[in-house]
Amino acid sequence: MKKQLFLTLILLINFTVECQEYAMNTIRLDRTLEHESAPIKLIPLVENKTYTYKSHGDDVLVIFNNENHTEYYNNKEHYIKSKISWVSIDECYMTIKESNLPNFPFNEGTRLHMKITKVKRGYIFYESTLGGKTWTGKMKEYK
Repeated sequence: MKKQLFLTLILLINFTVECQEYAMNTIRLDRTLEHESAPIKLIPLVENKTYTYKSHGDDVLVIFNNENHTEYYNNKEHYIKSKISWVSIDECYMTIKESNLPNFPFNEGTRLHMKITKVKRGYIFYESTLGGKTWTGKMKEYK
């Protein structure tokens, strides 16, 4: 009697496992793949906005416009222009396109990584890495 009960239990467990495996293998993958591969439009925290920050006591005007980033120095006499690639709503890479800022140590093609760490009362707090150096800063929204 114990052998029959044990054999029945083993067969029942085997049947249950096989049914679950069969059910998992018959899920339609094409529907889930379509859903997962749909492009997601990122809306960055600083899209189409203007900010200012202090550099050596002077105001720097920073413009985020779609895929472009421009920093103006000395009342727009000098600038740094970059292309932005957003990887999330609060993180991007900026690749320098051109600059006429005197003594600027970086060349065209240099990539800067920026991570927005906090948004509070009109300020953007961030951490940037460029040329192996990392620093934190804040920008105030310009109105």
